[in-house]
Amino acid sequence: MSALEQELIDRIRKLDEDRKRQVLLYIQEIDAPRLTLGEWLQDIETLSQTLQAKYGAHHFPSAADLINEVREERLDDILGSL
Repeated sequence: MSALEQELIDRIRKLDEDRKRQVLLYIQEIDAPRLTLGEWLQDIETLSQTLQAKYGAHHFPSAADLINEVREERLDDILGSL
């Protein structure tokens, strides 16, 4: 066992039970299998279809619409302060 491993063990032993659970959850997240890009894309497409079925196709604005709105608001702020 390395000195680093021993130090981690010693520090974990000193933690209260809630902190030990948090450390365990964090370690489990690190070891969790990662999605491939294709799996992630499939999940996103499924979510998108679910949201469109529930709320309608035009319920959420597009990213481009949001960016343009922010730009317009910023321009209004700049021109309004002159």
